[in-house]
Amino acid sequence: MTDTSSVEEPVVTPVDSTTGEPKETSRAPKRSLASRLFSVGPWTVLQLIALSIVVGLFLLALDFSPERQGINLGGAAWELVQTLFSAFLWIVKTFWKPLLAGAAVVLPLWLLWRLVSLPFRK
Repeated sequence: MTDTSSVEEPVVTPVDSTTGEPKETSRAPKRSLASRLFSVGPWTVLQLIALSIVVGLFLLALDFSPERQGINLGGAAWELVQTLFSAFLWIVKTFWKPLLAGAAVVLPLWLLWRLVSLPFRK
């Protein structure tokens, strides 16, 4: 006797008798606009929070105030460029010390790890 438990059931597609075309199968109910617009996962929420913080930092660094009369977009863009340039100069002046201190610890450990794992790499 043959074992029929591993035989798959055939897939039957209903066909319209007048046109001969496949009938529409039942779909999931259509979601509302609000559901489609605001149904986001936790990762998307975290990304939105991080982006909001970054944009807020730029607005606060430029001393942006919506109550101020005569908002000048060109002047705001120029202030942004100046702020970014001064921040870059501050990073160049200040961050080389922690970079060197961290590299003094990280690079020897990394090199030691590479040497220890050398026999296991192809």
